[in-house]
Amino acid sequence: MRNAEEHKKLLEQITELERDSVNYFDVEKEFFLIDSDNLSAVQTRFYGYSIQESGIYEEDNLTEEAIAGLDGRGCYVYVEVKDGQITIKQDLNGCWGIYLFRQGDYFALSNSFFRLLDHVKFRYPLTVNRDYCNHLLVNDVCSHAYSETAVNEIELADRSTIIHIDAIKKTLETELTNYHEYSVPLNSEEGIAALDRWVELWGKVFRGVTEHTKFFQADLSGGFDTRVSLALLLNSGADLNKIRIFSINDTLICHPEDYEISTQIANRFNFKLNRPLPKQETFNYSLTDILNINTYAIQTFNNIPKFRFQKNVEKTYNLTGNSGETLRAYWRGSPKVFLRNQSWKTKPYSSNLSQELFHSTETILKAAFRNICNKYGIIDEDSYSISQILYQETRARNHYGKASVVAHLRNSRHLFPALDPIVRTLQLEVPGYSDAKLLIALLFTRYEPDLLKFPFEGGRFITPETIAYAQKLNERFPRRLTPDKNRVGGGIQSAAA
Repeated sequence: MRNAEEHKKLLEQITELERDSVNYFDVEKEFFLIDSDNLSAVQTRFYGYSIQESGIYEEDNLTEEAIAGLDGRGCYVYVEVKDGQITIKQDLNGCWGIYLFRQGDYFALSNSFFRLLDHVKFRYPLTVNRDYCNHLLVNDVCSHAYSETAVNEIELADRSTIIHIDAIKKTLETELTNYHEYSVPLNSEEGIAALDRWVELWGKVFRGVTEHTKFFQADLSGGFDTRVSLALLLNSGADLNKIRIFSINDTLICHPEDYEISTQIANRFNFKLNRPLPKQETFNYSLTDILNINTYAIQTFNNIPKFRFQKNVEKTYNLTGNSGETLRAYWRGSPKVFLRNQSWKTKPYSSNLSQELFHSTETILKAAFRNICNKYGIIDEDSYSISQILYQETRARNHYGKASVVAHLRNSRHLFPALDPIVRTLQLEVPGYSDAKLLIALLFTRYEPDLLKFPFEGGRFITPETIAYAQKLNERFPRRLTPDKNRVGGGIQSAAA
């Protein structure tokens, strides 16, 4: 991908009519292709961005310390070549994905399904995975497949996979990172300490972003997920006057209620909604660029086209509530019921086609359920936790993960605290108390209880009993306030500001 100065010089050399045909996006540079027949050509490269306590790291500012600090937070794939060994690591969510083709001793892999498909389609016979394509047809947002892709011979590696390639022996092995997900009791000293550590880490991230850029936006609606992100932001010590807090203001679906609730929150915490950001310089993508980004980043995994017409010159940052559902067991329930609910999506089709679509959906989901049981050691095939894990293994990855990749390719970074290895260690329920909203109730009562005074969109709520239980936990494990925060005017700003 050309940098800003290179692009400006190019535009100066061509006519106005030629400018729309200039391709700014380089597919081969943004998506790697590793072939076992040419391993000597592989070079160390970092794709995407890593979010760490000390900063946000990309290809242009990556340090040895940042490489050592890669712990799954962010949206990245890191290819490292050292002493004849190639190691490939990815973020907790597996946002880009690692796609793998193997035939005998030969293998090829990429962080783009279509880049890999382009490479192997004329070398080996490939077949369409009809079940995968059928299940994607009836899904409204994205794929629920665990490892299948639209081609039977290409697999999607588990989101926790680390790839090890011996470039001399031409062998490939995999291992899974153990993030210890949902392993720490929330009502324990260890659990509360992890929650505090998560909040404090993101506070440092937010302060760092506000100190180094003018282009920082935080989303706010009337729902749970963006309010969780706002709670972290309010406790960060960041100057809210340097952040654009954005709430959609139109008449579509639930947006009027969202905006009304957001306005109430903004008035309480003394910030203004939808303040304009400083003017941002952009480059127009060509039609080829627009289609390539959409195709190579998300196609056959996400059903919502993401056509991005411009690239930002300066890096921008957007705090979102993406995957906040993973903090409140949004899909928790019987796998059998989940599958039955999916079957309703096949009803609008003719009888024969409906049966085929349901069979395909059943095949894909049952395979996903089996993989989840094997990965997490779940014995009960109808355990309520299976559907919740399906959300984090597939929807969080194929919906929010792919959106983050596309955003990065247009020079914007999604900050999503819910997809964090620290908070992911926390159990969503405790013995004797099964409300899956306990974690977010604890978050609000512990860090910003005033946020519970406002309604949630659609009549949703957190029960008084759960709020009371969270308050008791806070009393049992008092919060340790850090010295760099000082309450000012209802919000929280840095004491040095």
